[in-house]
Amino acid sequence: MILDEQAKKNMSVGIFIAMVVIVGVGWWHFYILKPYYLRNEAIKKTLNEEIKILKGGLKDIDEAEKNRPIITEMRKVVEEASMRLPSSPDAPGFFQELIRILRITGVQARRVDPLERRGSILYTEIPYKIECNCRYHELGQFLNLIEENQNRFMRVKSFSIGNNENRPSIHPVTVNIGTFMFNKALKQ
Repeated sequence: MILDEQAKKNMSVGIFIAMVVIVGVGWWHFYILKPYYLRNEAIKKTLNEEIKILKGGLKDIDEAEKNRPIITEMRKVVEEASMRLPSSPDAPGFFQELIRILRITGVQARRVDPLERRGSILYTEIPYKIECNCRYHELGQFLNLIEENQNRFMRVKSFSIGNNENRPSIHPVTVNIGTFMFNKALKQ
């Protein structure tokens, strides 16, 4: 097929316009759309990472929710323990509890001496040396009430039993007791 001059011009103009459109679309794609797509891909990647982190946090929350009864029970134990462990030396509180125990057991205290405190990171131990007279059964009750005290943390560190030649059923006893307090820096 032979094209006349007018058809050649029209075809040349059509090819030129097609080339301009193709170049324009290519330029628009590479200089306008491609940075837009890259920017959106970076945002998408960041959002996917945030979603992954949030899903991990949600998994931790679900796990904590499953353990809520255990956590509640642990909180109760800690609250009870904090009531038994003062944040100050509270010597009057210790002496009141000691007097109560002495009355219950019938142990006769001769002397109560505070000893040098021993500090730790979490707590401070406040030791006392108690010299008393008692029978074996009374001593057993006394030691038990010290160790199992519901109002204050106290531990028997050591004890020694002597013999009284004049009254064989009453023994001189020395008991070293440690009571404790929270360190103030941790409570704040």
